[in-house]
Amino acid sequence: MRTKKFLTTLMLVVFVLTALSSSAFAERRRSREVQTIGVLSYLGTDPEVFQEKVNELGKLLAGATMRAASIPGMNDTIRFLNSFRKSKYEVKFYDSLTNMVLALDSDKVKVISVPEYTARYLMNNDPDYIVLFAIVMPSSISFGFRNDNNALCEEFNKAIRSMKEDGTLKALEEKYITNSNADPEAVAFEKFDGADKITIAVTGDIPPIDYIAADGSAAGYNTAVLSEIGRRLHKNIEVLSIEAGARTSSLVSGKADVIFWYRSTKGIDTSAVDIKDNPLNSVMNDASEGVLLSEPYYEWQRNLLLTF
Repeated sequence: MRTKKFLTTLMLVVFVLTALSSSAFAERRRSREVQTIGVLSYLGTDPEVFQEKVNELGKLLAGATMRAASIPGMNDTIRFLNSFRKSKYEVKFYDSLTNMVLALDSDKVKVISVPEYTARYLMNNDPDYIVLFAIVMPSSISFGFRNDNNALCEEFNKAIRSMKEDGTLKALEEKYITNSNADPEAVAFEKFDGADKITIAVTGDIPPIDYIAADGSAAGYNTAVLSEIGRRLHKNIEVLSIEAGARTSSLVSGKADVIFWYRSTKGIDTSAVDIKDNPLNSVMNDASEGVLLSEPYYEWQRNLLLTF
């Protein structure tokens, strides 16, 4: 009799636990998963405004219809946009790549967004990183100058044009980006007696383009481009190491004459979605008052979202 009563009680407990478990699971399914994503700071963009635009995009995508991909590499972007339907993205900004990678490693963020070539560099150094999404997001890098320094900007533009025409930029790209699987090598700057000095602020945050070695020396593609520009303009180049978030202040204060300016030229491509405009793109151009930009000298098409 006691055995029968015990079995009845046990079955009741199991039933209650199962019901509670199912209820909790259903509740989890109803709530959207939160994905924290690390992003390098966009100059001139307020983090709260950026998050508001992310939330707006999420609402638009919740009921949007996805069309067939019309351009190469768009399928992964569609998968990313579809992920907004089950996840809520919370963005955390970082002023340095090192701090952002440490946040990923310590699980403070689940994903980080970096240019494709920087993602490849990170994965070459740590095979545990994997690509979650590859987003079509046309971007470029230019030199930034104070608005009152138009003459120096035009000198750089002429040098950039000549380096494009004679193949120098392409050769440097192949050496330092396309065919590089190791830490970028240091580049020497030619010195000219009595020539003007130009101070360039370097962050080291998007290797192998912008890179600072362990000994503090600048290296990689940007440094090689700068060395060639200094030679062509017959000017002495001096490198100043700073954090990404301090680029504008170093320029405006006069500590630096030139900074590197990375920006998304068109934002995330949402052409495969039936929404009129992507609200996030309005705050992704990395633009700021008081900065004059040169012509772009390197462009890329995709950002990769890395996890591990």
